[in-house]
Amino acid sequence: MKKLDYKTYGEFPEEMLILKYDAQVIYEGYTDDLITSVTGDLELKLNHGMSSTSSVLARKYDKHIVWIPKIPLDSDYIYNTIIFNSDQFKELWTSLKYDAEADLDFIQNINADELKRIWMIGARGIERIGDMSGLIKSVENNIIALSTNLEGQETILYDLIEHQWVLKESKIVEGKDSWESFVAYLDKGLFEDWKVLKRDHEDNLYIHLGNGYCLPFQY
Repeated sequence: MKKLDYKTYGEFPEEMLILKYDAQVIYEGYTDDLITSVTGDLELKLNHGMSSTSSVLARKYDKHIVWIPKIPLDSDYIYNTIIFNSDQFKELWTSLKYDAEADLDFIQNINADELKRIWMIGARGIERIGDMSGLIKSVENNIIALSTNLEGQETILYDLIEHQWVLKESKIVEGKDSWESFVAYLDKGLFEDWKVLKRDHEDNLYIHLGNGYCLPFQY
């Protein structure tokens, strides 16, 4: 699991927080501005150390808290795959003086479309995206080439993009740097390439959700 670091300074109600995930700043600002649940979901209003906010919503999956992109997606929306284990969640929540157990009960289970949203968002273009169909169209229009190994898996790639996923019992695993990557090259957006799939040393195939997190391929 990626490392979660946080530091607070100052006094209430002006207390400030710096939150890092995998050594990258994902929030810097007033502590009270980070978390909200006014929309009916537990939400982190991340700013990645900048002035604009890119909110993510909490979902449960396996024994993890997965932070999913919040649609609609503005053109400057920033997302990196963020997954907490339950201990990380409880430690952060307790430090910020929230009721971790109550909020864990409040979090909804993830669904298949939300996992698919995580997988695709790094391949989106620069336009504003209002729904899942818009995200699919943006990703397809943004792919300009495939790595040689992905060309052999092109049918799988477009089936994953275009068809509805079915959520089965599975678990998120952390891939290794030495695993083979299947890459789609992109025209516009935050990234130039999209690591679509991974294959481990036992020839098992995984959907790469981003940031090294993988889902065993079974769709």
